[in-house]
Amino acid sequence: MRKCMLSMFRENLAYVYFIIPFIFNAQNKVSIIFYLLIGKSSFNLKLNNILINIKRSDFYRLYSILGIISYAFSYSINSKKVLKVSFDQENEFLIPLDNLSYEDNNLLELLFLGTKYGANFFTKDIKNIQLREKSFKILIINNKKIIETSDGIKFFIDSIHPGNTIIETFVKNMHMINTKIDLKDKTVVDIGAECGDTGLYYANQGAKVYSFEPVKTHFNFMLKNLELNPVLTKNIIPINAAIGKDGILKFYESTREGGGSGASYLNNRQTHDFQITEVQGYTLRNAKKKFGISYIDLLKMDCKGCEFSLTKDDLEHVENIKIEYGIINDEDKLENILQLLESLGFKCMLYRFTEQGRSSNKLQGCIYGTKISNIK
Repeated sequence: MRKCMLSMFRENLAYVYFIIPFIFNAQNKVSIIFYLLIGKSSFNLKLNNILINIKRSDFYRLYSILGIISYAFSYSINSKKVLKVSFDQENEFLIPLDNLSYEDNNLLELLFLGTKYGANFFTKDIKNIQLREKSFKILIINNKKIIETSDGIKFFIDSIHPGNTIIETFVKNMHMINTKIDLKDKTVVDIGAECGDTGLYYANQGAKVYSFEPVKTHFNFMLKNLELNPVLTKNIIPINAAIGKDGILKFYESTREGGGSGASYLNNRQTHDFQITEVQGYTLRNAKKKFGISYIDLLKMDCKGCEFSLTKDDLEHVENIKIEYGIINDEDKLENILQLLESLGFKCMLYRFTEQGRSSNKLQGCIYGTKISNIK
């Protein structure tokens, strides 16, 4: 009981820590901080004399709203609680602040995180000017909001996870290894493809991509996003399957709209409502046989623990590997993966992928390995 209370208090402190830099626009800033500290389940945010109800479980909505109006060139909130915001005095965005749809929430998060990390967003056509890599167009087609990257890659805003799909992949450029590496006509295997962002990212560089995604909600998002990009989709093979173990696997998946994150067949990482779903699983070795993959130029893995199932046979005919790892179980050791890779002739390096995490590199980070010799 005491341990649970301490954990909740730490979470409450973290909420306050994140909100402090953006709280100054709230008219009831002291109350907001107090409510977060005591873990109040629901409270009002007061902006421009408008009250907006916030649930503790929707903390990221509070965070995004306050962040957006902090960064805004101008903003207003009407009596219907609709936010009108501009970051450049040229392009305006309208977002309801009450009864938000999944699409509305995603747009809020996109505008906040994107602006925070240096992106600019526009709705009007920009002519006679070279776009920045971090320029994104927001457009509406058949009443559906779509975000388009500077390279013309499109995503339905209601079929993404903003922080992963857009911010990590196209704003932070997390999956770029080296601009000198030419992926044209190379084979990439993407394990943990989620909403299709990494598949489209690598296909845009000329690669043929096998995109494995076990969570059905995410897989369906990926299929929708691939439909928006017919030229690139010719080089992407989407596969609804898990990697790590042969057979039908039970997945612990969030029941939140959008499928949440952290789904795994290895352990239940969901802290709130979840469901158990089943999906076909393969070892990487057998997946290569099943789908006719003879050689992998780049193996990208973000699969919530399945990296610890890798074997020597799995890594045969793999040239480069990129793993996002997180140690959850005591039996999982980073040293074991590194020893396996090094025994197969990979030269590895570790690096961090987030500025917010405080965990040791032994517990969380990325591995990039490239094969420098063939060891028999």
